Amino acid sequence: MNDSNKMTVWFIIGFLVLVIAGVTIAYLASGGNTGGSGGSNASSTFSATTVPAISSSDWTQGNPNAKVTLTEYGDYECPACGAYAPIVSQVVSQYGSQIYYAFREFPLYSIHPNAGISAQAAEAAGLQGKYWQMHDILYKNQAAWSGDSPASVVHDYFDGYAQQIGLNVPKFDQDINSSAVINKIQNDVATGNAAQIDHTPTFFVNNVQIPNPTSAADFQTVLQQALKQAGVEASTSTASGTGQ
Repeated sequence: MNDSNKMTVWFIIGFLVLVIAGVTIAYLASGGNTGGSGGSNASSTFSATTVPAISSSDWTQGNPNAKVTLTEYGDYECPACGAYAPIVSQVVSQYGSQIYYAFREFPLYSIHPNAGISAQAAEAAGLQGKYWQMHDILYKNQAAWSGDSPASVVHDYFDGYAQQIGLNVPKFDQDINSSAVINKIQNDVATGNAAQIDHTPTFFVNNVQIPNPTSAADFQTVLQQALKQAGVEASTSTASGTGQ
């Protein structure tokens, strides 16, 4: 190959490298989205969605007359939800007289085998007036039961939790697969899907989605801003549970 041909080849190679580099930079600048779901870029393209207001069908804590509401969509087998549980409990305890908190079921069936049955366990406990007690014990013991088989987790773990919190265990076992329990979960999931929820936990303040707070202090800042916008002077107090 003579020098002229060599120069031509290197020119072509250099041109192709520049084209490829340009396309790559354009792709990254666009956020890497070529259609479909946001995936790992969802946080950088956050867009607030809305959910229905808290109603009598929800499991709630706090002040029903509060001007600020906090709604959480969660999955009992989700490790992130388990990590957030004590933070949420702290925030609700601090602002219980000024906010109204609701937890809605959003089991991620495709990645958490026991997500559905654990949600059913909480709802079944709720039929005996012990929703929040089961809610707390499921998160507290998440590491223990989450690896069990869905076919045996009720017998191996949930019946014991039901006994610990004072439930009628045979009734609990009957209710866990009842239409009332299944329908409640399906309704929660439907509202979550309508809000395009793609992760748990997902939080809404006054029915508008917020980016997940990173700490209790971050949560407090969000709620204090909401209270200020509602014309309420922020202060902390002991929460009051209202059941459903």
